[in-house]
Amino acid sequence: MLLDALTTPAPAENNPWAVTLPGPRRPLGQLRVAVWAGDANCPVDRDTAEALAAVEEALASAGASVRRTAGPVGFADSLRLFEQLLHATATATTDDDAGAAELAAARALDEDDVSPRAALLRHRTQTHRVWLRANEERLQLRRTWHRFFADAPYDVLITPAAPTAAIPAGTRSLMVDGVERSFFDQTGWANLTSHIGLPSLVVPAGRNMDGLPVGVQLVGPEYADRTLLAMAEELARSTERQT
Repeated sequence: MLLDALTTPAPAENNPWAVTLPGPRRPLGQLRVAVWAGDANCPVDRDTAEALAAVEEALASAGASVRRTAGPVGFADSLRLFEQLLHATATATTDDDAGAAELAAARALDEDDVSPRAALLRHRTQTHRVWLRANEERLQLRRTWHRFFADAPYDVLITPAAPTAAIPAGTRSLMVDGVERSFFDQTGWANLTSHIGLPSLVVPAGRNMDGLPVGVQLVGPEYADRTLLAMAEELARSTERQT
């Protein structure tokens, strides 16, 4: 229902265009599924890996073609671009004095300063020329993702939703099998496609040893929203039966 609302123009818009999202092209048992199970730039814990493996097994048992694959894009480069484009819009809510102060702080940075604070300042104060180059990189990434789904071909890509289950409120880092990782890893997998415009959603895939829910992310090619929703419903029912 919400998807219909999002894709239907309001009467006041007087819009002649309409979006008709196609339904699933094939049932769950005939889907061609790729699995990007992990990446050194954002490792996942044992519980998450096991939940993902259980989803693979369930899909294979249903008859789907399931194949593990390396990611279609570089993890670190994709997240760098996501952060650059995200922070480029962050100064829209600041006043002129605050903006001028950030520009001065960015100009005062040492060229070899690669700290998170320096990266944030550079992104927030980037020129339009720099942003245009970043946007061109985004378009190139979209083509890479398109080829990934079209050439193999795959209907869906499954990845971890996050490196771990939910972490305690107020925590500024997370532990992955005893190793402390950056807090921002928690959204690393989800941010792979946010700036590319591909449909994605998270579906429950089980619980960890503490009873916390673990999810996996489903990513599809452009306009495959209904395929992802149908697959998510099937996987959610499967998870409920197991628990």
